[in-house]
Amino acid sequence: MNTDSLVKNTLSIICFPFTLANMLINQKRKVKEIGELIEVNSRKIHTIVSGNNDSKPTVILDAGLSCCSIDWYYVQPEISKFARVLSFDRAGYGWSSRSKGTHTSEEAVNDLIRILDKLAINPPYILVGHSFGGLNMRLFASKHPEKVAAILLIDAVHENRYLSKEWDDVRKKSHQKNLNLFRLGYITSGVGLPRLIKQPVGRKYLPGPFQKPAAYIGYHPNAFEAVYKEFLHSEQSALQVANSKPLYPDLPIRILSSNNSDPTWIEHQELLCNLSNNTRQIKTDNGHSIHLENPELVINTIQALCEEVELTI
Repeated sequence: MNTDSLVKNTLSIICFPFTLANMLINQKRKVKEIGELIEVNSRKIHTIVSGNNDSKPTVILDAGLSCCSIDWYYVQPEISKFARVLSFDRAGYGWSSRSKGTHTSEEAVNDLIRILDKLAINPPYILVGHSFGGLNMRLFASKHPEKVAAILLIDAVHENRYLSKEWDDVRKKSHQKNLNLFRLGYITSGVGLPRLIKQPVGRKYLPGPFQKPAAYIGYHPNAFEAVYKEFLHSEQSALQVANSKPLYPDLPIRILSSNNSDPTWIEHQELLCNLSNNTRQIKTDNGHSIHLENPELVINTIQALCEEVELTI
């Protein structure tokens, strides 16, 4: 047991009345999974599959750090009208079981491959990754190039964002501050402190039918563990991507970039534009969560990629 887990468990025992109360609240507010729980290596991974089973290619959606499958509530139903689409919760997020190991892009990709095999969803795939999910989708494409027909990166992070050798003093302080906050959330999640101060993991507010699920999964201790460990191991994920094989030179890649004016973020978006000879960037006036602020643009971009891919298969 590592130090963080020991501190968390000790706090939960010392503050047992609060721990028990938090457990009862979690149980009382439990919401049934929206999709299906797929067993993978003695764990359950929550997946939502919709759309025509015979459609080719299949669109795969991976959310950003702290977010899960319900992040795609605008996008997935619309994509389902012209393609089969799968969204999923990485380990610990949403309704997926926690993982005792590291939370890196490598683990996320391995889980996804097992899910696809178990569901008999064959390639080709169009991979869609938002923010941190972009690292996972790029690693997937590098490790399984024969399965991937195209990629859409939605204001995705570049690996340099998590490589400490690339940081200036401001970035170092920012990273450490966020790590401390995630660690505090993880350690105190068992006794319910995040619930008390109204700081869930993921989206705090979602439209009507999704608000209850978001409140349940957002305050679950597994989610605080997942986001902390994913951030804790983010440099390892970045190195996995940085050291991976280059993508196919002609792979269709689309980059949707936000209105973030930070020079480093702009530089990283430009670096992503060099991933293939068939990469195009679309700059928007939206914030970081383009798929929530401007879902029509995301849907139309995915549909255009589907049409482009279908001409080649």
